[in-house]
Amino acid sequence: MGTDVASFAKQLREDGIEAAKEEAAKILADARKEAEKIIGSAKSEASKVEKEAQNRIAQNKASSESEMRMVARDIVIGLKKKIEEIGTTLLNGKVAESLNEKEVLRVAITELLKSQQVGSNWEVALSEKIAKPLADVVLASFKDSGATAKLTSGLKKAGFEAHIVGENEVFEVTDESLTETFRKLLSPELKKLLEA
Repeated sequence: MGTDVASFAKQLREDGIEAAKEEAAKILADARKEAEKIIGSAKSEASKVEKEAQNRIAQNKASSESEMRMVARDIVIGLKKKIEEIGTTLLNGKVAESLNEKEVLRVAITELLKSQQVGSNWEVALSEKIAKPLADVVLASFKDSGATAKLTSGLKKAGFEAHIVGENEVFEVTDESLTETFRKLLSPELKKLLEA
């Protein structure tokens, strides 16, 4: 019986070792499968997080680029306005200088009278700066065209304003009105130059 017990114990030990090896192999295989699942899940989550981060980066970049385009547009618009203002100021100075010359005003009034009703009664406001030296020339111009004129004073702009008594239409030939007219004419051309 001693040998049977010894061989039984040996067999039991070998079966136990074999069963333990199989159980260990199964646990190891299950652990590897679980590890692969965890790694796969982690990779998937990492990929998802990376994709979301890239989307946020792309959105932030697009938003920043859009904001920069708007800032650049606003700067260009501001620059164009400033250039137009400077041009208008320079033009206004030159127009005012010209409208303070006797000969320029005499010619302007003569041309106005050529296109208007002969024999009308006019009221004319002259620039304070040239009212006294130009009064006789203006009255003579109206008289030569068969019209009468009454001079008024107090025009704070360079140039003159005139209207036929009893009518609402005022003919304004002042630094402000001419500058505004020139500005409207020049603005499209200036815009073309600035956009070229």
